[in-house]
Amino acid sequence: MLPSSDVKKDIFERYNRKPKGWHVLVRRDQRGHYDTIFLHGKDVWFIKEEPVKPYELVGFGIADKVDDEDALSSIKPYQFGFRPIPKKHIAETIKAFRDRRKIESVISKIMTIKPVPFDEITSKLAVQGPILYPNNPINLLSNQDEIDLKLRSELEKLLYRKYPYLLTTYL
Repeated sequence: MLPSSDVKKDIFERYNRKPKGWHVLVRRDQRGHYDTIFLHGKDVWFIKEEPVKPYELVGFGIADKVDDEDALSSIKPYQFGFRPIPKKHIAETIKAFRDRRKIESVISKIMTIKPVPFDEITSKLAVQGPILYPNNPINLLSNQDEIDLKLRSELEKLLYRKYPYLLTTYL
């Protein structure tokens, strides 16, 4: 188990080496902590975090291998990635999102663009995603509940020690 910032740095480096085939899922657990799952092939990373400032999250993560590849079938349609928007499509993309017209067709076009390493993006506009928000947990490992409990326990210890004000109600 490592700090989430270290796990995310490792994921980012791996993504930049091989940007195809990534999937990202985000949800909140029963206590309100953020769970993020990164998938690449059979590799899976679980991260549990809590915001301590508007743009700062703290937490822990762990890497493993997927047990049940059939569980991945529901999230396979689109790959996560950084996609540069070609110059000729920038105006159309901005207009579609501003006017809320033809958004589906613009998103479909964007999703056909292959994900690229972050440092290869030279266009003025890029899109990150998709990030899936499943309603129900997706069980990828036989010991996933154990991992979740371990991550939650460590996160709550950290919050209690360094950020106790996040665990109490304001008076």
